[in-house]
Amino acid sequence: MNRPDAPPPQVLIAPLAFQKLRLYIELCPMEIGGLGAVERSGPNFVITDLFILSQKVSPAETELDPAAVFEMLQGCVAEGRDPASLCLWWHSHAEMDVEWSETDERTIENFPGDFMLSLIGNKAGALTCRLDTLRPTRQVLTDLPVTIIPDRGEEGDEAALRASIVAEMCEKLQVITRDLELYDSPVDLEFLSRFHPELYPPGSLESPTAP
Repeated sequence: MNRPDAPPPQVLIAPLAFQKLRLYIELCPMEIGGLGAVERSGPNFVITDLFILSQKVSPAETELDPAAVFEMLQGCVAEGRDPASLCLWWHSHAEMDVEWSETDERTIENFPGDFMLSLIGNKAGALTCRLDTLRPTRQVLTDLPVTIIPDRGEEGDEAALRASIVAEMCEKLQVITRDLELYDSPVDLEFLSRFHPELYPPGSLESPTAP
C-alpha cells in the first residue's frame, strides 16, 4: 500500500545495470533472479549493478542458493564494502505477468536489513518495482517507476556481454524438474525447446535437441 502523505522516492538504474537486467531476462527462457547494489541519494535509490547467484530455475519459480547469498555478503565485508548495499532483489517472471506472488512476498520478508527494493521483469519488457520498509514498521510502496540514467558510454559491448551472461548462466543455473509436471505438455515443450543446450549445467536436466 502506498502512503498518500509523502511523494514516492525515485528509483534510478545505471545503463550497464539495466543492460544486464534486460539480457538476463531475455537469454533465460525460464525464471531467473539475483541481487543488486543500491546507493541512496537523499530519499531516492540508484541501482548501480546487479548479479546472479547459484540458483534453481523453472518456468514458474527461481530459488536462490542461501549459501551463495551468504557468500556474496561475506565477500562484500572482505572487500570493505557495506553488505547492506546489496538491498535489491530482482527476478523475472519469464512469459508471465509482473505481479507479486505469495512466494515473492515471503521472499521479501525473509531478507535481512531494514528495507528491500524489489524488481520483477518479463520477456515482454514489462517491469514493476516496489520498496518494502521492513523495520521498525512494515510499509510498502508499490508501482514505483524505474528511470534509466542517461547513457554516457557506460553500457558494455552487447555481443561480449551476451556471451559473458550465457557463460555465467551455464555455471550457476540448475533446472528444477519437479515443477515441469505441473504444466501441460505443449507448454513444457515450448519452454524446453527454447532452453539452449549450453544453458544446462552438468548434472542437471538432460539437454534437449537444439531447434
